[in-house]
Amino acid sequence: MSNDAQLDGFRAEVRDFLRTKLPADLRRKVLDHQRLDKQDFLRWHRILHERGWVAPSWPVEHGGADWSILQRNVFDEECALAGAPETVPFGLRMVAPVIMAYGSAWQKSHFLPRILSGQDWWCQGYSEPGAGSDLASLSTRARREGEVFVVSGQKTWTTYAQYADMMFCLARTDPDAKAQEGISFLLIDMRSPGVSLRPIRTLDGGEEINEVFLDEVRVPVSHLVGDVDRGWTYAKYLLAHERFGAARVGRVKRELGHLQRLAAQRKVDGRPLAEDPVFAQRLAQLEIDTLALEQTNLRLIARDQRGAGHGAEASILKYLGSTLAQRISEALVDTAGTHALAYHSGALERGYAQGDPTPEEELEAMPGFYLNLRKISIYGGTDEVQKNIIAKLALGAVDDSSEDQRALDDAVGRYLQGEYPAPAAREMLAGDADPEASPHWRAFADMGLSGLGLPASAGGMDGGLAELCVVMERFGRHLVTEPYDASAVLCGQLLARLPQGERTRELLAGIAQGAAPVLAHAEPDSDWPLDALGAPGAIAAAAEPQGGGWLLNGIKRRVPYGAGARQLLVTARDAGGMAVFLVEAGNPGLRREGRPGLDGRPYADIVLTNCHVDATARLGSAGEALETAADAARVALCAEALGCMQALLDATRDHVSARRQFGQPLVRFQAVQHRLVDMLLALEQVRSLTWLAAAADASDPLRRARLASAAKAGCAQAARYLGQQSIQLHGGMGMTDELPVGHYVKRLLAIEHTLGDARYHLNRYQRLATA
Repeated sequence: MSNDAQLDGFRAEVRDFLRTKLPADLRRKVLDHQRLDKQDFLRWHRILHERGWVAPSWPVEHGGADWSILQRNVFDEECALAGAPETVPFGLRMVAPVIMAYGSAWQKSHFLPRILSGQDWWCQGYSEPGAGSDLASLSTRARREGEVFVVSGQKTWTTYAQYADMMFCLARTDPDAKAQEGISFLLIDMRSPGVSLRPIRTLDGGEEINEVFLDEVRVPVSHLVGDVDRGWTYAKYLLAHERFGAARVGRVKRELGHLQRLAAQRKVDGRPLAEDPVFAQRLAQLEIDTLALEQTNLRLIARDQRGAGHGAEASILKYLGSTLAQRISEALVDTAGTHALAYHSGALERGYAQGDPTPEEELEAMPGFYLNLRKISIYGGTDEVQKNIIAKLALGAVDDSSEDQRALDDAVGRYLQGEYPAPAAREMLAGDADPEASPHWRAFADMGLSGLGLPASAGGMDGGLAELCVVMERFGRHLVTEPYDASAVLCGQLLARLPQGERTRELLAGIAQGAAPVLAHAEPDSDWPLDALGAPGAIAAAAEPQGGGWLLNGIKRRVPYGAGARQLLVTARDAGGMAVFLVEAGNPGLRREGRPGLDGRPYADIVLTNCHVDATARLGSAGEALETAADAARVALCAEALGCMQALLDATRDHVSARRQFGQPLVRFQAVQHRLVDMLLALEQVRSLTWLAAAADASDPLRRARLASAAKAGCAQAARYLGQQSIQLHGGMGMTDELPVGHYVKRLLAIEHTLGDARYHLNRYQRLATA
C-alpha cells in the first residue's frame, strides 16, 4: 500500500473515532467559542488516553502512539475540523519531551505515566514581569540547601496555573553566571508551602492566566531535570517541541468555515454580507491564504522529513498560522458589526440548557474570540522573536524539487548562466522584433524546451505543467525576454486542446521545432476575450463567413511580440461564439503597431480590417480550450514570478549585507532583518500556491481553475510587495536602471497584468467558489 493510501486510511480512522467518541456538548462548546474548564479538558484527555492517542509524538516505550509528522498533522487537522478540544500542551508536548531526553530514571517512571493518564496537570513557569520572550533575563532564584532547592521569585502569564498540580520552572541557580548560563530546570509541586497565585483578567473577561508567587518554596533535588545550571539548554529543546506544528491549519480552516457561514447569514443593507463586493473579496483572500498556509505546512513538513530544512520551519509556521488566524478573527468581529457592542464576558460561558445559540448570540460572542486570539502572536515566542529566528536561519533559498526537476533546472540554468546576457548588458528590442530570429530561442528549441509541454504525437515531450514551471522559474531568475510563456506555453497548450485538424497539427509541430506564434486576445474594453461575451457594451473582434473563408475585423491590444511574430492566433466572435483563427504575418488586412514594453519585451496593438483568411484558418471554438490553456499559462507565469522574486530577495539580502551605514552593515538592523523576513514569507506562501496549482488534477477542471486564480492573485500581491521592499532596501541605488533590481520589478509588474490582475482573479476565484 502506498504512503498516500495509508494516510487516507488513517484519516478515515480518525474521522470515525471523532464521530463516535467526541462528546456532543464538548464539540458545541468548541465550535461556539465557549470557554472550557479543567473537567472539559480532562474528559477529552481521558477519551484519547483510552484509545492510545493522547500522546501522538511519544515513543511506544513510554505509552505513546509514535506517529509520523504526517500522521500527527492529519490527526490535529481532523480534530480541529470536528470541534475537538485541543489537548493542553504543558505536560504532553512540553515538559514530557524534556523529561524523556534529560530526566532521571525516577523522573521518567514517576512523571510520565501521570502525564499520560491526566493525573497531573502541568503549567509553565518561564515568563516573569521582567522576562517575557527574553528568558535569559529571568530573576527567580533557587539556592541549594542540602537535598532541596529553595526557590523565590515571581512568574507571570502562567496559563491554567489555577488548575495545575505541577509546574516546570526556570530558576537562576548561579547569580554570577552570564545571562543564559546559571539557569536550572525544576519541577515544582504547586501544593508546596510558599506557592500562591493571583488570576489575571484578560481582555475577553476570562481568567486563564495567572501570576504565580514563589516564597521560599522547597523543591527536592530529585526534581531537578538534568544538570544544575544547564536549564537554558533544556528550555530551548522544549521550545522547539512547542513551536513545531503551530500553524494549526485545521483550526484556521474551521474558523474560516465559521466566518463563511456567518457572513452568509448576516444581513447588511438588505443582502447577505457575503454578497457585499468588498467583503466577498476579503473572504476570497482569506480562503486563498488558508490554501497557501495548508500547502506551506505540508511543504515544510516534507523538508523536515528529508532533512533538507534550514531550522526555521517551526518559526515560519507559527508566524504564518497565528497571523492568518488573527486576520480571520478580525473578519469575524467585523461580521458581528453593531452586535459586537453587546459583548460581555458571560457570552463565552453560556450553557446549553436553553438550546442552541441564536444568530444574535453567536455574533455577540465574536469580540471575545477576537480579543482572546491576540495572544497567539505573543505566547511561545512573539512574532518579533520568530522573525529574528527566521532572519538568522532561513534567508537562503531552499530546494523543494524532485531529482528530475532539479536535473531540468540545472540544464537550463547552465545554458542561461553561460550564454544569456545580464539585463543591463542587453540592447533594447525593436518594436517589431521577431522572436524566431533570437539565437536563444533556437537554443531553447534544440534543448527540447519548446516542445516540453506538447504531446509526443506533435514532436513534443509530453511534459506536464510542473516541468514547464521548472523552466519558467529558471527563466524568471535570468529575466528571459523571449516569449516562452506566450508562445510555447499558452499557444502550445491551446493548440493541443483544439480539434486536431491538419492545420493545428502543423502548428503544434512547428512550435516543437522552434516556431513562435503568439495569441492576440485582449480587446479595447476587455483584457480577456471570454469575458467580453455577453458583456453590456463590449466590442469584440468579429468573424464573418465570406467566399469560403472568413473576414476578421477588430482591434487587439498589447500582444507580446505581436509586430514581429510570423503567425498570430486571433480570438474573434462568430455565430458559434468565440473562436480561434490563424492569421499569417503577411496578410494585407493586418496592421501592427509595435513598441518597446515595460519589461524589455516588445508589445503591439493589432488592427484587423477585412482581414481575409481561408476556411481552415478557423482552428476551433475558444471556450474551454482557451480557458484551460490560459490557466496553464497563468500558473507558468507565477513560476516565472517566483524566479524573479527569489532573485530580488537574494540581491536585496546581498546588498544589505555588504552596504554599511552608521558603522555597521545594514543587515545588522532589526528593522531591515524583519523586512527581509516579510519578503521571504510572502515568497514562501505564493510558492505553495503556485506548486499546488501546478499539481492540480486535470480531471477536476473547476478546482484547477480556482487554484490557478488563487496562485495568480497571490502572486500579484507578493510580487508587488517584494518589488517595493527591494527598491526601498536598496535605497537610492534601487531607483536606477543600472542594477538588475529595477528590471525584475518591471517584469513582475508585467506578469501581474498578464492574463488577469489580482482584482480579476480574486473575483474569478470567488465566482468559481460559488459555481
